[in-house]
Amino acid sequence: MARVLEIVLDVVTPFAPPPSNAPRPPDNADVPDPAAVPAAASCRAARSPAGAAALVFAEALPALVALPDTQTPTTVVSFDSDGALARAGWRVTVDTHDAARDASDSDSQVDVADVAPRASANSHRVVVSQRRVHTPGIAVVTPIFVAPLDASDVANALFDAAPTPFREALAATGALRPAATLHALRSRWQWPREGIDVLLTFDADLRAEPATPAASTVHEWRVSAAWPEGEDDAPLVAALFDCARELIGAMGPYAPAFVRDADAVERAASGDVAGDVRVARAEPVDLAGARSAADALVAICRNIGAQWFGNDAGVRGSANGEFIHQMRVAQRRLRTAMRLFAHWRDDAWKTQIEPELRWLGALLGDARDRDVFVDSTLPALAAADVDPARWTALRAEADARRQAARASLREALLSPRYALAALAWLQWLDALTRRARRADQDGSTGLAGERARPLRAHAKKRLRRYHDELANTPKLTAIDEASRHRVRINAKYLRYAVEFFAPIASRRTRTDLVRTLARLQSVLGDGNDAAVALRYLESMDAEPYQLGFARGWCEAVKRYTAKEGERVLRELPAPKVPRAD
Repeated sequence: MARVLEIVLDVVTPFAPPPSNAPRPPDNADVPDPAAVPAAASCRAARSPAGAAALVFAEALPALVALPDTQTPTTVVSFDSDGALARAGWRVTVDTHDAARDASDSDSQVDVADVAPRASANSHRVVVSQRRVHTPGIAVVTPIFVAPLDASDVANALFDAAPTPFREALAATGALRPAATLHALRSRWQWPREGIDVLLTFDADLRAEPATPAASTVHEWRVSAAWPEGEDDAPLVAALFDCARELIGAMGPYAPAFVRDADAVERAASGDVAGDVRVARAEPVDLAGARSAADALVAICRNIGAQWFGNDAGVRGSANGEFIHQMRVAQRRLRTAMRLFAHWRDDAWKTQIEPELRWLGALLGDARDRDVFVDSTLPALAAADVDPARWTALRAEADARRQAARASLREALLSPRYALAALAWLQWLDALTRRARRADQDGSTGLAGERARPLRAHAKKRLRRYHDELANTPKLTAIDEASRHRVRINAKYLRYAVEFFAPIASRRTRTDLVRTLARLQSVLGDGNDAAVALRYLESMDAEPYQLGFARGWCEAVKRYTAKEGERVLRELPAPKVPRAD
């Protein structure tokens, strides 16, 4: 049972085949004849529009070789004990493949939700695997135990033949219980890539139990390749990214696929199979084992990636504006990290990553600013008037513009451009991880003129620089609006930097400095929100009275926040990074 490297992508939108006038592969491409699709596969495809569309898209990739189990109804039941096994890196599933449903069933439509009851003709097997993150977006999956077993027998299974580490973990977790149940129609293809056998798996119409009327239907792609012990992973990773990129290109705008940092089984076990229920907020950065600045950047980017990809599905599929807020925070944290570690901004970053992140950041910024305007600033402005009702029409217009900004953002996050940008960043991060590894081994990052930098020295230098720049700010009441906004951004940079380096910073830096920066950021943020609100109002159908009232109100807010910001700045302590013990 060989371990594999795996990239997971999914499609949450309705899965529609391309129109008849959509671009097709070149005439000289070796495209399979649809008539050559096995009869059983064609019959199974008829059961699922998503499955049928998958076959069409697969034909646009002539190198694919369909495996005989196309469109097989599949049920996966995962077992755990309050998530203890998953946290330890283990997974136990019972996989059921309905071998009885072949072409002879083609006279009836099959609902994947009806797969489980007909278990008598199915083949069952329990699979125990070890799972860990290789680099963000790529998982290492190592099957360690496979045996015939029905889901109802898992609770009584002894796993005597399983490796000792798993049995010890199992003994420590307690009784196993079903954690998630997923039904799907599964198809698989081989994808030869320059001597590497890539496996492409598609699970159409993934549905979790218990299903809810509002539940999203998810379709999941898995791109994987075996990684034998002792073999260099770089060619395998490159092949996986190339395949994922080609897959996104073949799907085009009709059913764009998006990389995920967790597969559907893991998300279903957490109760959020579509990824649009729980907002992902920034977690503390783990710098354990980081010796150099390059090591720290890798750890920070891993942390940021969890927040980024923990929210993008929610931005696409939820009306909860907090997904937008947290995804924007993730992008700002990433921008701060690349300022702190500017030496690692290589040509790939500058030409392929940064321009796309600016495009994404602008859309997130507009949507978030309009959320704040509609939900906070404009209601406060209206409440300050003696006649709040006179603002009703403007509030409705503002909300309509907010919805338009959200629609533009959702459209962007449903585009192949975003899918490819996210994939490019993950590939860049994988390359950065290798450079950091080389830096630890031979003292160089792989870039001309760069050397591995001790982490504490790097952190101390950067924190002192950002602190001094902020502490030497002229009086906030004496500078213009743009300059105050710059101060707010500098406060945000310093706060994020302190949070990144918190594990090696002093206790006072982690507490007092962060608290002061949060207060400064909040105060100056209120002033900036007032300035943004006035700009929005000046572009709307506001009455002269309303504009005059808004200008006076916003000016008062900006003056107050500038004075309060000056007071907070006087309390700003200096950051400290003590020497290692």
